[in-house]
Amino acid sequence: MREVWKKILSKDGKLMYEGFTYRGKPHGAGTSYYESGSKCQEGVFDEKGLVYGREYYHNGNVRFEGAYKSNKPMAEGEFDVNYPSFGSCCDEDGNEFFYGELTLYLGMLDKPFIKTPECYGPVVPVGAPDFKARKWPVEEKRHLGIYYVRLRGKKKRQEFVEFLEKNGFKCNMCDDTTRESTIESKFPILVDSERKLYGHLHTVTCAGAAASLGRVFPASIFIDMYESTENIIII
Repeated sequence: MREVWKKILSKDGKLMYEGFTYRGKPHGAGTSYYESGSKCQEGVFDEKGLVYGREYYHNGNVRFEGAYKSNKPMAEGEFDVNYPSFGSCCDEDGNEFFYGELTLYLGMLDKPFIKTPECYGPVVPVGAPDFKARKWPVEEKRHLGIYYVRLRGKKKRQEFVEFLEKNGFKCNMCDDTTRESTIESKFPILVDSERKLYGHLHTVTCAGAAASLGRVFPASIFIDMYESTENIIII
């Protein structure tokens, strides 16, 4: 297993997490952030949340510090998230009101609440990043090389070209092709993800590309693979 340091951003550019990741998910030392931008949790994470560390109120004071336990669902639909299990609980003014073992119960809509101490409230605070609802890359590895990307329609091709250019790609891969001809063409777009070049061949169809190279993907799949190799993941 190889952890990689990354920043995870929401689609509107807000920082959700910064730290070590595995397969694009928070995993290892890191920090998560509320929608407002203030710090939410910091410590050691696994794929279900914090394992050990601190959780904060929106005003910056510590809500809990200690160890978290993995909550494995007993049936489909039950909430699956780590919850605070032993440590120190504080109020919003920073005053400790409980130290010891915490217990859990599932409330309405299977949302987990802390039973002991009763005043702790829900496990997941309002505005916390919802990593469980995200679709993550299947694997975390370098996807470098030459790919054919299939797209239909001028608008989709233009959006994909804009994505490539935003990430530093240049239309300098094939002779007699330009940015405009790549957008106008009906043939798959040829992408060199290592040299950051793109273009298109005038006679290679998707079937021909699959037969010769074997790397033909929809634009959405290529984008997921490419973003999983960068230091920033946008979800």
